[in-house]
Amino acid sequence: MKKLTLTALAAVAVAGTSFAGPCAVMSKDFKQPCTTPCFRDQEFQLDLFYSYNDAQGRGERSGSRSFTSDPALTPVGGTRASSLGILNNPALIPTGSTVVTDGEASAKASPYFRDGSGGGVGMNYFFARYFGIGVEGNWWEGTQQSVRGSASIADQVTLNGVNAGTAAAVVANLQANGINAAQVDASTLRLGNSARFSRTDKKVANQVTGSLILRYPFEGPVCWAPYIFGGGGGVFDSESTGFGHLGLGVEFRVTPYMGFFTDWRWEFMGKNNNNNDSRIRDIAKAAGLSTVDFDNNNKRQDVNMTRVGVRFVF
Repeated sequence: MKKLTLTALAAVAVAGTSFAGPCAVMSKDFKQPCTTPCFRDQEFQLDLFYSYNDAQGRGERSGSRSFTSDPALTPVGGTRASSLGILNNPALIPTGSTVVTDGEASAKASPYFRDGSGGGVGMNYFFARYFGIGVEGNWWEGTQQSVRGSASIADQVTLNGVNAGTAAAVVANLQANGINAAQVDASTLRLGNSARFSRTDKKVANQVTGSLILRYPFEGPVCWAPYIFGGGGGVFDSESTGFGHLGLGVEFRVTPYMGFFTDWRWEFMGKNNNNNDSRIRDIAKAAGLSTVDFDNNNKRQDVNMTRVGVRFVF
């Protein structure tokens, strides 16, 4: 009976250690206590990782606008805009003339997020074997605002006073100076000009994320733990964009104090800066085209993020 009891206790001990982590091989002649389990009930983790951020929703935004100046005619002079910088030059356009400007401008704006590599640091705390929380910072050159477009502008000039009826002579003078001009009638001429432009602003995305983590550890010759996680965060540059995320991953422990991990997540962005009309207009204005209104077709743009990293456990 005593022998049977000892045998049963030994069997329970062996079964119990099978869930506690890697143990030394036990034999009839040698027995050694179990080592520290790979995954402990409570642990703090420090992550260093590389990230690849895959931007979704690549549709461009477009806009166009036709425009005309004051129908009552605008006197030449002052600092009024025009297709050419000649309207205030009396050697080319006689003083006292009036002008109406019309034209059309169009442009396209790129999506806000773009694919890019980055990296960051994270901290996790497991307050139970299967449950934990985490926070991380990820930096990647992944935001941009690119605008490209064209404009065609025409100024119709009416010659008044002593210069009325001299459109042919003025047109000949303009053409001799390499300016695109055409006669409309004896007192009217038309100037034409067109231009193309493009500009791109790129910035580093500063991303902060918080997550709830659920894992299921497996102890043995190979210690590993699949996990799922979800939470939210934000991307910050000159603007800010909030998002929620869901993901899954796996961790491998080399020792109870160090391991490697890889995971993937889908980040559900809000109405992000891909649709920031004020920034698009600022770029268009700086490029010389301030008259374009972009469409309000809010194309949502999410991001897939993949991480590979090393984890230190304390």
